[in-house]
Amino acid sequence: MQHVITLIKARLIQADLKEIDREFGEKGVGSLFTMILFKQALISVANLVDFELTVRLMYREHPELSLLYRQTSAEFEFAKYLRNKFVGHIKPELLGKALEWRPEMRQFLNMMSDSQIMELYNNWILETAINSYVNPDGKHKVFESETALDYPADRTRFLIYMTKIIRNGISFLEALISAMDIDYERLCNPDLGEQLRLAVMAGKTDFEFIKK
Repeated sequence: MQHVITLIKARLIQADLKEIDREFGEKGVGSLFTMILFKQALISVANLVDFELTVRLMYREHPELSLLYRQTSAEFEFAKYLRNKFVGHIKPELLGKALEWRPEMRQFLNMMSDSQIMELYNNWILETAINSYVNPDGKHKVFESETALDYPADRTRFLIYMTKIIRNGISFLEALISAMDIDYERLCNPDLGEQLRLAVMAGKTDFEFIKK
């Protein structure tokens, strides 16, 4: 069952990334809706980072997978950091730093029910999270300068970076799935005995609270 679980998890993450990549390609960015898609992209990449830890035994027989992942591992970790600080948890420390970095946030507090204004707030808080990804000496771990997403060069730099992360994630998962060499014929078309066994198992299913 474990290889089936691994396959499904890989395909779930990959499907999210593919759909997000397609939506960005067709519609671009610059709305609250695409910001929500971007947040989902960060969640999916963070799931990929956690998932990769569980499949490293495959690297013994498929070292090319390890090499493929390492080519983007630093970028994946950056995306996970953004997920943790900006999406998975809305850190008060992040909001406080955003107010310091972007004092104009105070000017629109009475307009936050407007989706365009909230897209601005999301950008300001996101760029604060980006700029906080620094070494102990204060040097940014990824970019050579601070990021202001309303500055075209900075915005383009970040979007290119995220596009690389999403597409390389898709490619890594595809290579991983191919290396698994799944016997789809056997799994998708079980014989009568296996069908009966699975039916009995389903009937005995006892649901429990899924712990963290």
